[in-house]
Formats: sequence, structure tokens, C-alpha cells
Amino acid sequence: MMKKFLYFFLPSFLLCSLVAVGYWAGGYVAAGKFERTIRWVEQGETLAGVLSATKLTDEQRNNYRNAYSDPSVDTGKISWSVPNQPTPFVGTAPAPGQHHNAHINSWQMRSQQELVNPKPNGSYRIFLTGGSTAFGSGSPSQEQTIGSILGDLLNANATEKDKARFEVFTFANPAWSSTHERIAIENYLSELQPDLVISLSGNNDVFWADAGRNVLWFSAFADDYYRSLVNIALKVAGRQELPELVNARPAAQPVSPQIVARRIEKNARLGAYALQEGKVDWVFFLQPTLSVTKKDLTQRERDFISASKDYYIDCYKAMSSNLSNLKLDNFTFVDLSGIFDRYSAKDDMFLDQFHFGDKGNAVIAKAIFSEVSKKLSAVRRAP
Repeated sequence: MMKKFLYFFLPSFLLCSLVAVGYWAGGYVAAGKFERTIRWVEQGETLAGVLSATKLTDEQRNNYRNAYSDPSVDTGKISWSVPNQPTPFVGTAPAPGQHHNAHINSWQMRSQQELVNPKPNGSYRIFLTGGSTAFGSGSPSQEQTIGSILGDLLNANATEKDKARFEVFTFANPAWSSTHERIAIENYLSELQPDLVISLSGNNDVFWADAGRNVLWFSAFADDYYRSLVNIALKVAGRQELPELVNARPAAQPVSPQIVARRIEKNARLGAYALQEGKVDWVFFLQPTLSVTKKDLTQRERDFISASKDYYIDCYKAMSSNLSNLKLDNFTFVDLSGIFDRYSAKDDMFLDQFHFGDKGNAVIAKAIFSEVSKKLSAVRRAP
């Protein structure tokens, strides 16, 4: 009896043990892949992580503090690229919560304030869209993002005639193109009772086009991250990985400046149409970028000049021309690409190619405030 038992039990036991070990080993390998992928992405969440993970010169790495009013900034607390989560229609957007010095509210907007819907009486609601510059990557605090500075300026300079409290909500995300912004405006922001929409945009359309990407049909970094996690899980489960989308692959050469300009104009036109139903104005600000500025550069800023400088210049000229000629009643184009031209080589304004510390954010916010004030004055004068 014992021999029969052992004859039956021992092979079964060994087989189950091998399966268990195999399962454990597979899980361990899968967990390791997940961990490595997640850790690689998490490095980009703070300025400290970006500085440590990026190949930089000593000048670039050691003198970033010159872009800040307070040189004692703690780079480990400065948000750069916040965790994203899958989000309807735009792919991914900031995950709600506190991420280092960035607070994302439940509407996925960078704001300490929760959006109230319906809009409270007496509130003038502004949405700011864009990529990482609009989001505030590199800002030393939530209060020193472009959107927060703009809100403070508007409320500090409100007149008796305004009789309104200005609220500015930033719905932006690192790596977003004008397509993400347009979809967000059409499907989301236009439904949240805006009085005004402003965009600080343009650079990312050129960034992606330089990499051969079609901004009307491509996946951004966070989208690719989630796809890689799904593929790890599918592989562990013995399933086929998701195939690469052939029509979303980058082209071998950069997109021509004329096509870059046509695509951003298309997004601007469609976004403006979506806002017309609610009689909402849209002011589109072409953001400053290092390759286009005529500023006398510091040594650190010169080190960040892109090898694609001429391409950026050509694309910016084409975009500015197309957007300037877009004649829609509720659309205004303002070119801010030269906003730092008057600064000298003693002024370190650019944090890198297209991000800023609080000094640069303040300059941009004041320029936006000036244009928004003109529009508000025109509304006050209207019969």
C-alpha cells in the first residue's frame, strides 16, 4: 500500500512543486520587469531625478539654481512629470493627489482648489491648457506656476466693475501636443462653464514633429508606459502582446514645418468652433523656447541649444503665420516666443530648452495677464 501511495503521490508532489516553483519564478521575473519599468518612469517625477538621470554638462547640472529667485530650492520636492493615469479621450492625464509640490485636484487639474460645478455666482472661470511649461514642470511651488501667478494677478488687479472672483484652473500635462489640448477643450473644458480658455502651446508640436511624429495620431510617453506594463502582464499570462500600431510609428525624417503649422492650425480651428456654442473666447499663446529666442544667452543656456535649432525656427515661423491668419471671432493668437529677447547674458531664465524656474514663469504669467486684461477691458466697454 505504501509503495502504491508513494508511486502515485511522489510524482504528483514533484510535478506540483515544479509548477509552484515555475509560477513563483515567473511571478518574480514579471515583478522585476514591472519594478524596473516603474522605477525608470518614477525618476522623472522630480527635478532631482531628471538631473541625476540625464546626461548633462557640469554647467547644466550645477547652475540650475540660477533660474530661481531662491537658490536654496530643494530639487527633490520640485515636481517635473507627475504620475499619469488613463484618462478618457486624451490617453493619459495627471493623477489626482499630492505629487511632491504639485497638487492635482479631482478634475485632474493642477490646483489646490476644487472646481465647483455649476459655477458659483460671481466667478470668472479660466482654463489654462498646454504641455509641461503650462503645467509648471520645474516650478518651485504650486503658487509659482504660471496659472497660479496669473490668478493672483487677476484678483489683485480686479476693479469694481469686474465684481468677480477670478479662478484659473490648469489642465495641462507634460508632453501633450495641441491635439490633446483641442480634445480636452472640445470634450471636457467646454462643458465646465468656462469664461475664457488660454493655451500656452506650440513647442511640443515641434518636439514631436522633429521626432517624425504626426501629432494628430501618435502616443505620448505616458501612453507608451502603460502599453509596456500591459505587455508585461500579457506576456506573463501567456497571451500575445499588443502589436505596434504601424500608422502611429514615427517617420524616418522630421515632419515639414508647413505640415506642423497646418496641423496646429487645424487643432486651433476645431477647438475654437467647439467653444463658439458657449460664446467662449480662446487666447492661444505661442510659448517661448530656447531655439527661437534672441536673448543673449548665459553659458548654461547655450549648452541646452538643440541640434534642431534651425528646424524649430522654421516651424515657429510657419506656426505663427498660420495662427495669425486664422480669423475666427472667438480666437486670438499671441506670439510669446520673443518674450525673453530683452534679457541679457546675466539673466539665467531658461531652466533647459523649454522649461523655467519661478523667474521665467513670472515673466510669462505677466505677459498673459496683460493680454487677458485687454480682453476684459474690451468686454467692459461693450454695450
